[in-house]
Formats: sequence, structure tokens, C-alpha cells
Amino acid sequence: MTFEVFLLYYLIMKKFLLIIFIMFLALPASALVLQGNAEINAEIAREETFSNVNYALGPNEFKEYWIDPNHLANYGALKVGNNKVENRYLALFSDGTYGVRYMNDLYHNYYYDQKGKLFKVDVLNKPFNVYPHSSIAYNKYGAFKNATYVVSKYEQYLYDSKKNLMGHWVDNACYDEDGNVLMLRKNAQ
Repeated sequence: MTFEVFLLYYLIMKKFLLIIFIMFLALPASALVLQGNAEINAEIAREETFSNVNYALGPNEFKEYWIDPNHLANYGALKVGNNKVENRYLALFSDGTYGVRYMNDLYHNYYYDQKGKLFKVDVLNKPFNVYPHSSIAYNKYGAFKNATYVVSKYEQYLYDSKKNLMGHWVDNACYDEDGNVLMLRKNAQ
């Protein structure tokens, strides 16, 4: 083996080992990928959710929505599996309650019981289709109820007024901290 061949062999091996070493250093970073389809963790979501919260609104802020003006049409559509009616999107929850999001209002979601009486309104800090965003829920009189950090269309973290995790929505199921299903929903596509 001549010196030139040895030198060429040495330089190739040196580069090869350097590439292997760099790949080895990158392995710990790739191990930080979150598991279980979660895009962020509950602590980060909690901090983001409560960074700028208004804990009360005026008592008549949502008075025009206290009764769902389209209750029969909305609940009837949901009962047969329709989640979109005219100017609004609908969601049906496993406890029989339902949500309404009007297409011309990107910042509010209205939640009604089975009789069409308002029990909660979400006020969003960004349009519903811009992620991530926070959502503060108020009762019909404007008192704080809970807060949600919406990571994406498929993931949300729900907190009570004391910043305790109430549930983690993944797709259309809400789970408690132990992984038990708390509630299901059927959303508009």
C-alpha cells in the first residue's frame, strides 16, 4: 500500500467517523419527541391559557343567546347526524348538550342543554381556526367557568378556575389525568 492510498483511506475513514459521531450526538434530541399524540404538555398549556384571563364579563353580555333561537333545527339536525346547518356549525356531546358556532362569528362558541338553554359561552382570543389559541368559558351571566388551550383542531386542554386540569381533548374524546374517557363529541367536519 502506497502512502497516497493510505492517506486517502485515512481521510475517508476520518470523515466517515465524524459523520457517525455527529449522528450519535443528534440521537438525544430526537428522543425528546412527545408520545401519545400530544403536541404539547399540560403545564405549557396551563401557562399559555392563564397568561391573560378576564375572569368576569358584564351580566348581560350574552343575553340574546340565553335561549337558542334555532333549538329545534339544531337539535333535530344533530339527532340525525348533521353537524352543519345553514350559517352555523354544531357539535353534539355525549351528555346530550350541544355547541353552536356561527360562521360569521370566529370568536365565540355557544353551549346549550338539551332544552336549548345557554349554560356556557367560549370567548376566544383568536379566530377558532388559528392555532394555538385560548378560550375562556363564561356562564350565561358572564362569570368565569373554565379555560381551554386549543393546541390544534385535534387537541385541547381544559382547566378549572384554580388552574387544575379538568380534561384533555384528543380528537373527539376528552380524557381525565388517568386516561379515562370523560366525554365524547361529534363535530362538524
